[in-house]
Amino acid sequence: MAKFLFLMLGLPGQPNAGDEQTQAYNRAWGEYMGSLAERGALESGTPLEPVAKAVSSGSVSDAKLGTPDIYGYMVVNAASLADATAIAREAPHIALGGSTIVRPCIELRR
Repeated sequence: MAKFLFLMLGLPGQPNAGDEQTQAYNRAWGEYMGSLAERGALESGTPLEPVAKAVSSGSVSDAKLGTPDIYGYMVVNAASLADATAIAREAPHIALGGSTIVRPCIELRR
């Protein structure tokens, strides 16, 4: 199995929202992540906080986040880029107009 980095693009999550529509969306995410874990495809992943720093050799500054922006990531195990793409298409944010960047990871020798 190869590793793939998923960068989720869309609006930031609302994990503590009280309205039923957002709670249903959050449950869909839990089910999606759970199904990936059961299949052995999910290595790690989490939503990201809505803050960022831009770090270079000469400075550190607040990074300006856009709307939409990268709001989460996952590392997924899949047999191929095509399989990883199919897994990404199952994510709940896709149905709401979000997207996912799928990047193959280079396996490093240890």
